[in-house]
Amino acid sequence: ADRPCGLHQLEQNVPPDYRRLHVRLNINMIDRIKKYGDDLLFWLYYNNIGTTIQLLAIQELQNRGWMYYIPEKIWITKALGKEAPKGPYGVYCWFDVANWKKSEREMSLEPDKIEFCEQSKPHFRL
Repeated sequence: ADRPCGLHQLEQNVPPDYRRLHVRLNINMIDRIKKYGDDLLFWLYYNNIGTTIQLLAIQELQNRGWMYYIPEKIWITKALGKEAPKGPYGVYCWFDVANWKKSEREMSLEPDKIEFCEQSKPHFRL
C-alpha cells in the first residue's frame, strides 16, 4: 500500500468490556436523567434517535407531565398558571423545536393521538 491504513481499516480484537461500556453509561444515566432540566431532556430526545438514551428522555419527560402529540409532532403539557384544560380543548405549553423554547397556545387535542412510551419497542437499542 502506498499510504497507511485508516483506523476503520484496521482489524483489531475489541475487548468485551469496551463493547459493554455504552450499557454501563446508560445505567448511570437512569439516575442522572432525573436531575436534568427539560431543555436537556429535549436535546437528548432529538439527538439520540433510536437509542436507550432517547427512551430514558421520553420516560422522564412523561414523568414530568409532557405528552407527545402525533398530528403536530410536538411535545405538550399543561400550561403553568393556567386553569387545567377541561376536556381536550385548553391552553397548553408546547416545546418549539425550531426556536428551542417553550410556548403557550390554545389547542384542541385528539386524545387518541397522544403517544405514550412503550419500553418494549424493538427499534430502541442499547
